[in-house]
Amino acid sequence: MKFHELLMRHGRVIGLGFALTFLSSFGQTFFISLSGPDIRETFGLTNGAFGLIYSTATLCSGLLMIWVGGVIDRIDIRLYATIALAGLALAALSLSLAPNVLMLGLSLFALRLFGQGMSSHAGVMSTARLPAGIRGRATGISALGFPAGEAILPGTVIALIAMLGWTGAWRSAALFILVCLGLGWGLSLLLPAKDPDPDGAAHDASQPEAGPRWSETLRDWRFLALVPTMIGYPAIVTAYFFHQRLIADIQGWPLELLATSITVFALVSVTVAMLTGSLVDRFGAVRLSHFYLLGLTVASVMLAGFDGPFLAPVFFGLIGLSAGATNVIIASVLAELFGTRHLGKIRALAGAIMVVASAATPGAIGLLFDAGISLGAIALGFAAYLVAAAGVTFVLPNPRAV
Repeated sequence: MKFHELLMRHGRVIGLGFALTFLSSFGQTFFISLSGPDIRETFGLTNGAFGLIYSTATLCSGLLMIWVGGVIDRIDIRLYATIALAGLALAALSLSLAPNVLMLGLSLFALRLFGQGMSSHAGVMSTARLPAGIRGRATGISALGFPAGEAILPGTVIALIAMLGWTGAWRSAALFILVCLGLGWGLSLLLPAKDPDPDGAAHDASQPEAGPRWSETLRDWRFLALVPTMIGYPAIVTAYFFHQRLIADIQGWPLELLATSITVFALVSVTVAMLTGSLVDRFGAVRLSHFYLLGLTVASVMLAGFDGPFLAPVFFGLIGLSAGATNVIIASVLAELFGTRHLGKIRALAGAIMVVASAATPGAIGLLFDAGISLGAIALGFAAYLVAAAGVTFVLPNPRAV
């Protein structure tokens, strides 16, 4: 199927996926951290105290997603998305009105659950169930919402904070999410459906079958072989972004160069997401799973071996290579190996494991810095892990092998 035919027939499903991955930005670390200094000042928190609250909220939301994510296999994805976005808007409003630390923690938990968890899960799942010949490209397009949010929203929210304060910025975010939700339902009623299945789902939501138990999935050697690579990207990249100011100080990067380099990261992610989708459709996701973390591996090696301002855009650009491929590859590999009938439940378990890993590394790496371990040593350790994790994926069966 040609690209324009793909958009004509499955445009509603792909558009839903893009909107959800974009709006999930309001629950992602890069967005929440932009108001971090203001939150700490308002509630009188130290960096460590705020980090502990945030990590706890992230861990709890990730564990709850093991159950919440599986619900998407049993209900209309539009209802699931509506609940996610309504909850995300309420969480953003709650954060702006939080009177104490307890409500701050609950608001952060809700942002992570409805944003990073449910919204991004629904965005990827909306296209991951499409047929194998078009799944990669469709998921690649919908996943563009992630880098689009990373490229557009930081500058916007910084301007809003300057004009309205951090609470006003979060209230504006809540209003924006609700407006998008209303527009989405309006367009779904006005535009004719080209695809007979508006969910883009290859399953019957009326079927009560619960699917494989979590314990069964965790004992499946194919799933276990994927875990090292699945946690590699979120764990390592979260550590890099969480400590980006410290890394910039060590490497001598001015803040302006750091901001420009993150834009490079987003642009590279967009390009690679599109290319990865086509490659998945042509070669299969299992085959590509051996190599999609290569950019992050090389970036870690370069961080250990080089310094100077030239390194910043190169480092973030290399990370962008893996960032653009990650969501497309993981969702497509799970679909190839386990089918699409209970894909939501299986991907929810994978996502929960990835969230737990991403919540653990910022604090762990901070302790290594405090213990005097050098940035170069940490980066080389990351690179060695990624190489080993990629090696494990070669045991996976390739359903599309001739």
